[in-house]
This record gives sequence, C-alpha cells and structure tokens, in this order.
Amino acid sequence: MHAGVCLGIGLLVLLGPLRDIGSWPVAFGACGYAVALIAVHLIGFGYGRIRFRGLALALQAALGLLPVAQLGAAWSVMSGYFVGSLLLVAKPLVAGSVLVLVSGGVGLVSARAGTSMVSIADGMHDATLTAVAAVAVFGMAWFVRLAVEREDTRRELAARVVAEERARFSRDTHDLLGLSLSAITLKVELTRRLVESRPAQAQQELAELVTMSRKALADVRSVAAGQRELSFEDECRSAAGVLRSAGMIVHFERKLPDQLPDPVATTFATVLRESATNVVRHSKASWCEIAVGATRGKAWLQVANDGVLPSESEDCEEAHGRGLRNLEHRVHLLDGELTAGARPDGTHLVRVTVPLERFASHRRPVAGISACLKAIRRRWRSGSRAPGCGR
Repeated sequence: MHAGVCLGIGLLVLLGPLRDIGSWPVAFGACGYAVALIAVHLIGFGYGRIRFRGLALALQAALGLLPVAQLGAAWSVMSGYFVGSLLLVAKPLVAGSVLVLVSGGVGLVSARAGTSMVSIADGMHDATLTAVAAVAVFGMAWFVRLAVEREDTRRELAARVVAEERARFSRDTHDLLGLSLSAITLKVELTRRLVESRPAQAQQELAELVTMSRKALADVRSVAAGQRELSFEDECRSAAGVLRSAGMIVHFERKLPDQLPDPVATTFATVLRESATNVVRHSKASWCEIAVGATRGKAWLQVANDGVLPSESEDCEEAHGRGLRNLEHRVHLLDGELTAGARPDGTHLVRVTVPLERFASHRRPVAGISACLKAIRRRWRSGSRAPGCGR
C-alpha cells in the first residue's frame, strides 16, 4: 500500500511537467527522475524502517529541486517527497516550518512561471498539491512504521508467552513431581529389602506404591494442563508419609485461625513438597519439623531438619539452587518472602512468609455476591419473588 500510494502520487504530479514537455527523450528523463525519487524514498523510509537517513534526504532534495531548471516549475511539486520524509525524522517544529517554506516556495515559483491571469491559481494549486503530497507520503510511511512496530510487539509477546510457558512447565515438573518420584524410589527400595524377609509388609508397600504412582500420574496431567491448585492438607499428609518412610521423625505444628486462601495454600503446598524432596534426597536428617501459622496479617510456613552440616551448607545451597529459585518465583508472585539456609547448629531451615491483606480485601464481596445469587436461584425455583440483595 505504501509503494502504491507513492507511485500514484508520483504519477499525478508527473502529469503536470509532461504536458509542457515536447521532446520524448526529456519526457523519458522526467519519468526516470520520478522513479529514482520514489525508489530512494521507499528504500530509505519504506517498510517501517529508516535507512540511510542523511543520504536519502539529500538525494530526495536533489531529485525534487534540481530538475526544475530542465523540466519547468511544475516539477517542483516533487519536493513533497523530501518534505514528507523529513516529517518522519525531524522534530515537529522544524518539519512543520520546512513544510510551510517549501510549499510556499513551490507556489511562488509556479505563480511566476504562469500568465498574469492564472498565476495565482497555479501557485495555490502547486503549493497545495505539494503540501498534500508531503502529508500523504509522511502518513503512509508513519502508518507502515506503526504496523511494523505492532507486528514486532506481537511477535515479542508471543515469544515471551512461549518462554513463560516453558519456564512454568519446567518449574511445575521440577516442583510437583520431585516428591512423588522420590517417594516411589523409597518405596521400591524398601519393598526390595522386604520381599524375602517380610512378604506381607512388602505387599502392603506395593499397594502404597500403586497409590503413589497414580498420584504421580495425576501430577503429570496437572502439569500438562496448567492446573496448579494443590491441597495443603493433602501435601502435609503426603510429605509426612514420605519422610517417615525415609526413617525420620516428623513433627507437625499448625497455628492457623482459619483456612488459607487458595493461592497461598497452593504456594505453601509447593514449598512443602520441594522442601520434603530436598530433605529426602540431599540430607541425612533424623527428624523434620513442619510448622504453619498466621500472625500479624501474614501466613508463614517453615520446614526444619537436622540433616545439614555447616561445612556442607554452601554445596547444598548450590545444588538446590534451581528448586529454591522456583520457590522464590512463586512466593514473589504473592508479594511474599522466602529464606532458606543452614544454621550454625547443623539444622537447615526453609521459611516462607506471605501477607494476607490482598486476599482479605476480596473475600467478603465475592462471598456476598455468591450468597445473593444463590438466594435468587432458590427463590426463582420456588416461584417467589427474589429478595433484595442490598439488605
């Protein structure tokens, strides 16, 4: 469209000089000047890109003004390409001033070249045509640039969405499947040791292994579907069972006044799952303590164990960096804070704190609307008039 409009403007402007030219070689030369001028504009300012800014402007100025001596005053209208290109790159005050000066100059040149009766009309015609051509050239190039920027932005957003989805899938796969696979590994090792000496207990462990495998399959499906809502209560029981299977003593302390909001519960469940996985895989703990509570408008969760020695703390943190980065990302989305590391007494502590203000502000209105809709539905089913919702 940009190229078509530029060619159309060039053809309309070229018709003026061609009417006054009586020589075919000169006419072909005028056509060559016009094609070169349009080509310079499209190469320098077409397709939403600005290339060779100074050279393109200089060539357009030369091709728009110098042929006037050979082709007559009507050719000066071609300077609209130079002005239109200048509008794209210069400041509005400078470009506007040049537009007025060039258009006025074209009008004066055309008025002097015409007869006394039509000189004013010719001057106004050429000045207006120059201004309109400049604005049209500028407008088309500007719209093309906007379209290109919009397309680039769309592609960048699409690439960002794909990258975020890949990162989400990687985080969920690492965080949600780690505990299930660790538990399955523990159960397999335990069952292998019990097959000959305690076949009855081995059968029981195999039954639990089947349950864990089904849970791992459900986790895989939830990761693929992007469903990340987890039950904190279920994760507490699952983590405690896996830790006990690994031979640890588990202490659980709960100090919550009411149920956690779903996003906080899901985040706490993910942190607990990752922490339990790290305790099983990367520590020699004999006990693990899990505590959760809410104080001063903040919900907190902490997982402590005695399996990390001070000399191994740096290596441990480096090995678990990916999991901790994933957890920090999830906690940061809730404006929370995560701290993890070894303490001087040989224990390791993971603590998460999440403010509850942002969830408390939305809880009551949603509950009120839900209750109102339920009341309307009950009244409608019974055939009675629905009560007012504002009471």
